[in-house]
Amino acid sequence: MKNTTKNILTALAFCAVSGGLLAFNAYAVPNIATLTQTKPNAPQSFAASKSQEKPVITLASSKVPMLNVEGKAPVSTVKDELERTMTVEEMQQIYNYVDNSKNEFLTANRQMSDQESKRRQVLEDQYVYDGVRPQNKLPLTPGISSFYFDMGKDVWVYPDRELTDEELLQYVDWFARVNFTLSKRIEEQQPDAKDIGKEEALAKASKSVSKLFDADVSKMKASAAFNKFGPEQKGKWFVHFQPYKTLTLDANGSAYMMYDVMIDALSGTVIDTTIVNPAYKKTPITSEMNKKIRQDPSWIEAAKNVVLKKQGETRAIKKSTIIQDQLYDKRGVVAVSIELKDGSSYTVELRYPEKTLRCLIYDPAASGK
Repeated sequence: MKNTTKNILTALAFCAVSGGLLAFNAYAVPNIATLTQTKPNAPQSFAASKSQEKPVITLASSKVPMLNVEGKAPVSTVKDELERTMTVEEMQQIYNYVDNSKNEFLTANRQMSDQESKRRQVLEDQYVYDGVRPQNKLPLTPGISSFYFDMGKDVWVYPDRELTDEELLQYVDWFARVNFTLSKRIEEQQPDAKDIGKEEALAKASKSVSKLFDADVSKMKASAAFNKFGPEQKGKWFVHFQPYKTLTLDANGSAYMMYDVMIDALSGTVIDTTIVNPAYKKTPITSEMNKKIRQDPSWIEAAKNVVLKKQGETRAIKKSTIIQDQLYDKRGVVAVSIELKDGSSYTVELRYPEKTLRCLIYDPAASGK
């Protein structure tokens, strides 16, 4: 199998962590979702087609709660539906396309306009959670429609007008079918008998987010994936929390938070808890700022406060130092290492200049200490 296919499968495995069947839009899979423009002079803004009526798409209010979903949590039926309706022939067609594709990237005669992309995001959430479907499948050969994917040439062809909602739904539906089909090739790793299970991992992750960020994730979409790493094949749980219908929130420019938690499957120890703010604008740290930070004890005090008060650590601290690394400076992060007397340690990542927690990483003491 080609390396590009392996990249797709890897990306799909990662998408499973984020819980989205159509997560290709957020995590661009090279030869599935990334489009390169082949006609620079193609028009970039288009009048709506008068020949096709479009259903009204209402963007969500910018006042949508960041953490809570009122009422019953949305449930997606896409996977079950595709399990029932996709034929062996349809799936084989996708496998043949992926396995025989010669291009690393798909191309298109133009990019989607910003407005088209925003409508597509809203429609995708409606496709996943509200059962909205296209009336017809995406054409895969020329001559049927002015909008189609030429599977033989790896080329998307867009009309010289704005895409209709029906066409955007065909686009969403096609990628749902591709992702669903390729997911069949992923062999999910399973925890060993001594490892903690999914429900325990979710509970530990929820508790950690609540402790460190005072966030209630009980009404957020929760996803968990298990993987083994290294020669010793040590298992880890990766848990992701995010609001429902984040694509609609993105289309509206609405703020929201997501949380990622990594847990050692054997010990059940949380080793990484991170907050993700898609709208956050980082402030890179200059060399002059760096000097001032190293002379400012409040950064270390803020890090200690996270470990002692938020995390609830009771073991004695041996040493606390600001980590010097240009990568942190570029990311606008002040990282503080807090070493405990028993040999374990924490890395506390604080956003500059706010001193707000971005991430807490725990490194247990080596065996025998």
